[in-house]
Amino acid sequence: MSDKSTVGLGTGTNRRQNVQIAVERVKDQLEACMQDEVMLKPNFLSGSNPLVCTHVDAIRGVLDVIMTLSKKPERVIIAEGGNEAYSGEAFRHFGYTDLPDEYDIPIDLIDLNQETRWRNTRVYMIDGSYKTVRMPRTVLDCPCVISVAVAKTHDGGMVTLALKNMIMGTIRNKDRIKVHGFISHNEREHPQEARALNRNLIRLARHLYPDFSVVDGTVGIQGNGPGGTDTMAHGLAAAGADTVAVDAVVARSMGFEPLEIGTIFYADGLGMGIGDLNRILILGGNVNDHIHPFKPHDSIEKQRLWQIEGAWEVAPTG
Repeated sequence: MSDKSTVGLGTGTNRRQNVQIAVERVKDQLEACMQDEVMLKPNFLSGSNPLVCTHVDAIRGVLDVIMTLSKKPERVIIAEGGNEAYSGEAFRHFGYTDLPDEYDIPIDLIDLNQETRWRNTRVYMIDGSYKTVRMPRTVLDCPCVISVAVAKTHDGGMVTLALKNMIMGTIRNKDRIKVHGFISHNEREHPQEARALNRNLIRLARHLYPDFSVVDGTVGIQGNGPGGTDTMAHGLAAAGADTVAVDAVVARSMGFEPLEIGTIFYADGLGMGIGDLNRILILGGNVNDHIHPFKPHDSIEKQRLWQIEGAWEVAPTG
């Protein structure tokens, strides 16, 4: 990992343009990770509420830049394991089915909930025991994966951005609660959940780390996210190959201190990316000029207790 990272910023009210500009500013990074097959991984928290999901125009903004590269992929996959009433609901409701006809490149829409090939790994529960979770081979085998997330507050990790989007929307749906440290949703409680969630996400990030990341914060979700309808007109998008740095910049723009967020703190400390804003070069402006504080989740003070004495003794290293 380099001593510094560079993140592109796009600002304004036009989502597609924000994303396009942010990606264009770090186009060399995108070009460097380009392969014959590329996966775009949106966030489909819901199959019916577009406010909490990656807007199709954010995907268009990324594809617009990909189409200008000297080396274009031979195939683009748009893949997500969404929370849907039926397979393909989000693709249909949110306009993704129009994309294959809009670009001169093969585009396939894949529901990861239909995956049949898995690789197992472990996450730990709040009692210290371990459980197995399954990661999709479709994602693991793809040579270039781009996370296209939404800027949202969260009920367990303070915020949910590019890294969490990559992980939680790809692992087998029924395994996702285990990442929170519990085996059922009605058992969840803080601060135990916040402690387990942050460290489990970093365990999984060893396998499911994007090659390039985009966070669309043109309109984000604040308050008791990641669901709901409490929107924030934020007017910002960020992009770069260092997912941790992208998350750090967006977290700061949302009014959070990046290294107070568990995933960013651990990832920075373990060398997965850079979470220290002093070591991040931002192309397109000073993030401090674009801070619009998001209202945090009601449980924010308990979530802040993720960092416990001796955390590095139990931090995921294997």
